[in-house]
Amino acid sequence: MKQFARKFSTALLVVALIVSCASAVYSEESSEKAKNILEKTVKKYGDMFKEDAEGVKSIAAKISIKGGTQVPMGDSGSMPMDINAGIEVYVSRPNNLYLAISGNLGNANIVVSGDEAVTATLILPTTMQFATMDVPEDVVKTAKKEETEEEPFDMEDLWKDAVVTYEGTEKVTAGKAHKIKIKSNDPADKGSVNVYILDNKWDPARLEINDEEGGTIVVDFEKLEVNAKIPDSKFVPNTEGYTEVSQKDITTVIMMQVMGAMMQQQSSGQ
Repeated sequence: MKQFARKFSTALLVVALIVSCASAVYSEESSEKAKNILEKTVKKYGDMFKEDAEGVKSIAAKISIKGGTQVPMGDSGSMPMDINAGIEVYVSRPNNLYLAISGNLGNANIVVSGDEAVTATLILPTTMQFATMDVPEDVVKTAKKEETEEEPFDMEDLWKDAVVTYEGTEKVTAGKAHKIKIKSNDPADKGSVNVYILDNKWDPARLEINDEEGGTIVVDFEKLEVNAKIPDSKFVPNTEGYTEVSQKDITTVIMMQVMGAMMQQQSSGQ
């Protein structure tokens, strides 16, 4: 399923979450209905990255992530991890992205910006450290090529590695939503995702991610505003007073932060 998810642009954060994995065998008619609904969502947010950008030009979202899962720990097995986090997401053309992540596993901000030369800055407020990295030039060129591609994207490519089924409608906080299940077509992959798409809006409302170990993580889109007015300053990294470190060092700091939180949860019996 990782290969399946990578077929999406990384900038399509919301859409990538929707179709990253997920269940069951229903009728062919139900499967086609589920695909049609997901395709409307993909098209709505995919239009943002077209050259003319007549549809979605910016996104502002607030997402909560809660639940529990098992994290592999090498030969020693796995460790339970509870997640209670929030993410603020801001995206605008052409290559601007801002993420503010907070919760029980630590805090971090990620800023991606630029046109020809695109950079990503990872900021850790707790340790007052940051690291900057260049987004590979071939990634930027590929994105620009896809923007100007005249031929429509073949949505069937998205379904080659997945089984998609429709399960009716349910009432969620944001309104009436279509419930769709997705899973890998590999029988050995037991993971699944329930996706809730708002009727007539085609916005994601909730994801229920079920892993092979029996854990479930629920992702709620508490706020999702299309064509929001986002100030340019949102995509300018504020690193005043912070210490710049290498990518390797900041990765180590993040891992230690997460591991410390996991061990504290385990010792407290949460």
